[in-house]
Amino acid sequence: MLKYKNNVKELMKEREMSLNQLSEICERSINTIRTIKNNPSKNFNMDSAFELSQVLNCSIKDLIEDDIALVHFDKVYERQKDDPLFINQQIFNPKNMKYLKGLLSEVGVSCSISPYSYYKTVMVKNAQEKSPIIVDFNLRVTRTECTTLRIVDFFVQVNKFLVNEVVIKDAFIKTFEIYARKLNIEEITFDILADYEVRNDNLYDKETDLPSDFSYKLGTDPSLFVQNEFECIKNQFTSHQITWKKVLY
Repeated sequence: MLKYKNNVKELMKEREMSLNQLSEICERSINTIRTIKNNPSKNFNMDSAFELSQVLNCSIKDLIEDDIALVHFDKVYERQKDDPLFINQQIFNPKNMKYLKGLLSEVGVSCSISPYSYYKTVMVKNAQEKSPIIVDFNLRVTRTECTTLRIVDFFVQVNKFLVNEVVIKDAFIKTFEIYARKLNIEEITFDILADYEVRNDNLYDKETDLPSDFSYKLGTDPSLFVQNEFECIKNQFTSHQITWKKVLY
């Protein structure tokens, strides 16, 4: 069954319409209208949707939210809102992920962003369409003395025949700083592997008909972080990983 939520409560508030008013105009019992308003995830039939859209002067599309990400988030939020551990939903909620997806599109890559672990972590990968930019990393939020946005296992590779790897990675670094500042996050870190050996990726080379060179390094040139005013933090537990940190506030 198609899952959706209705926006009746929000539309009633926008139009300053009471339950009694809506009930009278729709010629539906006040209990029916109250149920629809207070249970937005409870599906109702298209006849009711059409009637309400006419009364609320909106389209059925405006009345019904069918974005699965929003529907799922609302259900998780209802179950977890009283849990003190459910503290990061404002960082990775669907609205903020839509904004982040727009930022990444400006860089030139269409990404799939998948939240998990009760919206405390998201997985970012390039979409299935062919692209000259390949990405694969996780975003996490931690809270100790301050709130930190962590970009974990920062991995970006590009078709060097079409785009400049340095320019793209620099744009990603700036993108996540913009995102962190918009959400008043106090600190941002990039965790990268300290491996600068060039590796070939014949798989992506074969997927495109255009000239291609998807060779890559797991590491990222330190000068990119230095010029963006990040500080290098060596991992005391392993020599294979480096963390670049920037305090924003």
